[in-house]
Amino acid sequence: MLPTFIIAGERRSGTTSLYSALQVHPEINLYPKSELNYFVEQELSGRQWIDGEPDSARWEETHSIEEYSTLFSDGGAGTAVGHKGADLLFWKPAQTRMMRYAPNARILITLRNPVNRAWSHYWNEVGKGRETLEFDNALQQEQQRSARSAFARFHLSYRARGFYADSLRSFFKVVPREQVLVVTLEESRIHRRDTLGRIYTHLGVNPELGLEGGEQRRNVNWTTVPRPWTRNPLVRPLASAYTALVHAIATPLTRTKEQRHNLRRLLKTPVRHPASGILMPEETRIRLTELYAPGIEALEELLGRSLKEWKY
Repeated sequence: MLPTFIIAGERRSGTTSLYSALQVHPEINLYPKSELNYFVEQELSGRQWIDGEPDSARWEETHSIEEYSTLFSDGGAGTAVGHKGADLLFWKPAQTRMMRYAPNARILITLRNPVNRAWSHYWNEVGKGRETLEFDNALQQEQQRSARSAFARFHLSYRARGFYADSLRSFFKVVPREQVLVVTLEESRIHRRDTLGRIYTHLGVNPELGLEGGEQRRNVNWTTVPRPWTRNPLVRPLASAYTALVHAIATPLTRTKEQRHNLRRLLKTPVRHPASGILMPEETRIRLTELYAPGIEALEELLGRSLKEWKY
């Protein structure tokens, strides 16, 4: 069995929330893990920096349509069977592979205000240990790092991933446009049921069912950062030891990943605070807003719709 639909991106734009929402629909069966980056080179999936380009020939040698189809052999009797790969819109090599393996799949793409997306993406990478630079410095070095490393281009393209019109034009060269539905994270929050109805219609399932899925949880950014006082050389070892203790005791006390993250974040409050509460510097926000303005206009023209929810 091959999937009938794929959630193709963009990263930090609501793909996990959409995946969670679609699980409610009785005619939809999703791959059990929320992320399946099957079409992306394995070398890029880790957290350790690597220079150079991935071995695309090796991907061809180690993957097959037969293997891909077995991932959905337990898809059940649902009308629609699918999975999520939040990097497929951005990562061009994966697009050709996707269309070879699932040429008739319906594609869902969810986008987000590119300024907010870049900020959320940055802190997610900080939390995963792949990013060590300050945000402005990371933006300044993005092009240089991307030229040096496919790993950086894949994971640390905070700015580049926000030029959605460019990404979609490239995407439409490989994927038939009539197979693609584009929504925004903002509209899915404001008009949840209407947006889900459009998605279900696109997927060929009953648009009157599963509408409660719009209330599903979002993909929370769990990243925390040290409180200023813990940077004192005398205090730092104590804060590190306390953090390690929190991680050790949280695992046996919780059953799910979400519970574990919640408990860790609560217990670490004395020494770390959530990155989600950190605001982007206003100068940086203004600069990015101006940078993306022409691209948003180009995207409006490409999609034939207004994106007023992204304009200030």
